[in-house]
Amino acid sequence: MQNVLGVWSGLDTRRKFIVIFSKFAMFAAVLALSQMVSAKRLDLLYSGLEQHAAGDVVAALEQQGVVFEVRGNSIYVDATRRDELRMILAGQGLPSNGSAGYELLDNLSGFGTTSQMFDAAYWRAKEGELARTIVTSPQIKGARVHISTPPSSGFRRNQGATASVVVTPASAALTEANARALRFLVASAVPGLKPEQVSVIDGESGLVVGGEVSAAVNVDKRAAALKRNVERLLEARVGPGNAVVELSLEAVTERESVIERRFDPEGRVAISTETEERNSTSQGATGGAVTVASNLPDGSAGSGGSDQSSQDNETRERVNFELSETQREIVRVSGPT
Repeated sequence: MQNVLGVWSGLDTRRKFIVIFSKFAMFAAVLALSQMVSAKRLDLLYSGLEQHAAGDVVAALEQQGVVFEVRGNSIYVDATRRDELRMILAGQGLPSNGSAGYELLDNLSGFGTTSQMFDAAYWRAKEGELARTIVTSPQIKGARVHISTPPSSGFRRNQGATASVVVTPASAALTEANARALRFLVASAVPGLKPEQVSVIDGESGLVVGGEVSAAVNVDKRAAALKRNVERLLEARVGPGNAVVELSLEAVTERESVIERRFDPEGRVAISTETEERNSTSQGATGGAVTVASNLPDGSAGSGGSDQSSQDNETRERVNFELSETQREIVRVSGPT
């Protein structure tokens, strides 16, 4: 101990400070290593949930006394209990990432439920089920479906339903092919709804498919693609940044449908034949000249007449032919291709 004190007293102030700082640094390093060894490794539980769904999950974890950590829109828990917690939360119906579906109809009873209330609940359940089906795609993070149906009335014609779908892509923008698939999905689930009456809206890029606005979007995309192609060709000749291209594209917005029917008289085929025959025979006597003697009661003077007969034959034949027919339909779609 005296040797240590002698060495310590022999050190100058700078070296004493270095020794003290080294001891504190070594103590902090040992403490940090011990905490790292004893700390639990956190793993991802859920990510990308909606706000209300994430709040329900956090409330359930707090109720069970589980240690968790929220990082942005992700929830992390102990890696050893991650799978167990997922099963427990699934048993509680969490996370409810989406709208309610057909379970809404389970709460309706026959007493006190009017037809308007049932119709409203039915269409709300239909919208929720469609949204759930759309969200199952890995390319879509969220979806909302809105269906508009006219009220039923016996004194008005049945008007077609319309629908709109608002989607939030997971990463890239929604493609045209995916939008068309969503239109056919919604149209197939609603009776009397046509795919042309369904509008698909991307939450990031705007309207994708639906009516005249979709045609305008396609024109803009086509114009941008042509502009890039022209700029690439010019820059290959004059150098990058030395070409300015302005492009105005006008598309035909009319749609034409031509139906053509042709009949070929040379290609006729007999399909039925009707034959009708008529025979008639008549017989009678013709008298002679009218005189005074022919009017006597004995009638001897009128015996000069003769018998006469006639026969008439008539034949009719009707043949029905079927003409060969060729029908062709040509549809010219508007807009650039």
